Amino acid sequence: MPERLTALEGPLERVVKWAAYATAIVTVVGYVISLFHWGQSGFFLFIRSKAELLWSVAMTLGILLLWIWVARLRTRFSTGFVDDFKGDPRLKWDFVGPWQVTDDRALVVTGSDQGGLTKTGALWENYTLTFEAKIVNHCLGVIVRAQDLDNYYMFQINKNRIRPHRRVAVPAVQAPAHAGSGDVARPITYTVGWQLFEDLCVDLSNELDQWFTARISVRGEALEIYINDNLSWQHGSFLKIATGKIGFRSAGVERALVRKVRVKLDP
Repeated sequence: MPERLTALEGPLERVVKWAAYATAIVTVVGYVISLFHWGQSGFFLFIRSKAELLWSVAMTLGILLLWIWVARLRTRFSTGFVDDFKGDPRLKWDFVGPWQVTDDRALVVTGSDQGGLTKTGALWENYTLTFEAKIVNHCLGVIVRAQDLDNYYMFQINKNRIRPHRRVAVPAVQAPAHAGSGDVARPITYTVGWQLFEDLCVDLSNELDQWFTARISVRGEALEIYINDNLSWQHGSFLKIATGKIGFRSAGVERALVRKVRVKLDP
């Protein structure tokens, strides 16, 4: 099934699909077991007494393997994300820069121009991201709908302002220095740049000089940002990347602390 269709499956569709699978498995197992009850003596009795046990063991193992496979799929696509930063951040994040975890379980985000993303979540579409943060120097960049470290939306949360950005890699094909039929085609290079939505920047009512809570709701193209439970930024048709991971970014001397990161997937 195409990834896009898989990402669009809602909870009801998934329940119906797995219920159908379970019904089919139970039907097949029941039918085959019923075959072992033919005959009450002699050869058929021997077949029934031995084969039924073997079949039951095989089906039990098969169902167990299926359950493990489904559990792994749910972990990757459906159950969201949790990080309390109890260990090496590389276990759950792909990042560029000197990210580290403090003794009190806070992630230090700094010196990270490209930023960092969760290892899972490429197919996340509708979700709610929550976390606690403290701006130590300048700002914290919060990333949503990231395809990779060069293609995502980033909301720069300053102490008194939210500034939405988009990071994008644009292909650039350079013409050969001397045109001719014998020239070898040159590889495509990419130029990474930023788009700042100046007209969508908003000022915060209170300066963020202490730890604060953030809740970001992503629904289709719409996005809402709540700071300390106050709706601080919203737009109904802003996001043009259909699915993607979440992450953080603070470049150069920008520095922020993040903790208690949660992603809850929504229908």
